[in-house]
Amino acid sequence: MKVKLSLTATRLPNVAGMFKGTSDPYAIVKISHPGSSPKELGRTEVIKNTLDPRWTRQFVFDHELGTPSFLSVAVFDRIPKETDKPMGSAMIDVDSVLGSKGNLKAKKMKGGGVLYAKVMKHQGMGDFNLQLRGIKLENVEGLFKKSDPFYEVWRREGGGWDTVFRSKPVMESLAPIWPESKMDVALLCGGKLDAPIKIVIYDYERKGDHVLMGEFETSIQGLIAARAFAGAGDINSEDLASAFNVTKKGRETGQVCVLRADISGLEDELSEKMKDASLEDKPAEAEAPAPAPVAYTVDTFVPPPPKPTFVDYISGGCEISMGVAIDYSASNGDPRKAGTPHYFKGEEKNDYESAIQAVGKVLSPYDSDHMHSVWGFGAKYGGVLRNIFQCGPAPEVNGVDGILDAYRATFKSGLAMSEPTDISDVCKAAAAKAAQAQSTSGQAYSILLIITDGKITDVNKAAAAISQVSDSPLSIVIIGVGDADFSGMKYLDDISCGRDIVQFVPFNKYRHDKNALSAAVLNEVPDQLVEYFQKHGIEPNPPVVQSFDDIALDDVEEETDDIEFTFEP
Repeated sequence: MKVKLSLTATRLPNVAGMFKGTSDPYAIVKISHPGSSPKELGRTEVIKNTLDPRWTRQFVFDHELGTPSFLSVAVFDRIPKETDKPMGSAMIDVDSVLGSKGNLKAKKMKGGGVLYAKVMKHQGMGDFNLQLRGIKLENVEGLFKKSDPFYEVWRREGGGWDTVFRSKPVMESLAPIWPESKMDVALLCGGKLDAPIKIVIYDYERKGDHVLMGEFETSIQGLIAARAFAGAGDINSEDLASAFNVTKKGRETGQVCVLRADISGLEDELSEKMKDASLEDKPAEAEAPAPAPVAYTVDTFVPPPPKPTFVDYISGGCEISMGVAIDYSASNGDPRKAGTPHYFKGEEKNDYESAIQAVGKVLSPYDSDHMHSVWGFGAKYGGVLRNIFQCGPAPEVNGVDGILDAYRATFKSGLAMSEPTDISDVCKAAAAKAAQAQSTSGQAYSILLIITDGKITDVNKAAAAISQVSDSPLSIVIIGVGDADFSGMKYLDDISCGRDIVQFVPFNKYRHDKNALSAAVLNEVPDQLVEYFQKHGIEPNPPVVQSFDDIALDDVEEETDDIEFTFEP
């Protein structure tokens, strides 16, 4: 899935030097996965004279659930004709950002300052081409100089506005013709051409304290309509009915006309309609000095909203929770003997522990309370076979470390490893818990991780249980450890029993690559989540809006999975 990253920083250290003013920060962004070399995604624009930059450039990249992605951001002070100076750096786990409220994460930077990273869904919808011209803008520079106007484009985000584009300033002009610009339609309005956007004009100041000159609110559709209307007259005239009035505190401070407004980069109906946008009722030639006003409309195609994605549901606050079911049956062998799946090797993790950690570390960021149910099956207590029992002293444990502690503690709880191996009850328990969470929290989805040696005693009974719970907000991922015959597990993965909710992965195939293991295990979960909610007519909630002031600040991480990043400014 394609996602987009936007960055803001605050409280950066000033490294410009004594008597040299304030630093001009820009950021370099690199992406890497464990075991691969870092790749540069790009660089933000330079923002002059500020220690609190809000960069407008956004970075689009691919991210899949189960494949850890790490972003490294290094901020530098741009120094003309000299080597740029580092201001700070931070490492970001993409899953931790997506799993945070509002998809927004704050991180302390090495070197000082705080970095805010936001990751959202990206939907390619073409480019919006725009060129604007100012008319008789009010001078805010003073008596003997003219303003240096530039403009920003803001999109509505929740209850506020976000900057998505910033033009270059036109120096000393009250009638600026700004260069043509290109903006991603998805970033600008999410494909909703009538969504409100705001054009805000400032007088550029070298020190960074830019002065507001005025603003107006419109939409992509409104800008295209204005350009189409102006096409019927003289675009060089300063008396255009299509011009937008620029206001400041309710007072008119000039006008802006549209020299270009169209969408390119698409081969579908949207692109064709944008090319053919025209007036439905063009005015007749004026025969009188004061013709009556004529209403103009534009036949603009509005595309249907794209199909919701996993990121849409996560952005809207959908809770992801994970439960774990562990096979304690006798077919695993004596856990005290080396070579068996449950054998504890000191500091080295056994196969069960490795599987728990590989999947748990990916899913944990999406679970806000990090509380997990841990069940066991296939063992006897007091001579009575238990096809489901609680692992550890509490119904839920905290985090991946809590799961591992509960798993180990169960061997000291007086159980006797037995037969048969039956996963039916743990599937039903996970489904019941998932349905309860969905009914009480609005949008919730659960993942049951079953780790087993693969020798299911009654495959047909297991298939019947999976069919029974297939309409629950639940995915079941099964990891087979050891060298047993996994044909029964593959049968459960392949059978058609209602909604497809099962994914089976043999542990030994990915023994030496835990990142590949988590990617294979969780490969189908995003589509299964979307399928469940769409089947039940549940659309994603609006994206959660999170204020910078409400975000918990993460400490600096010294290292992450041996990934090394180097930067050259």
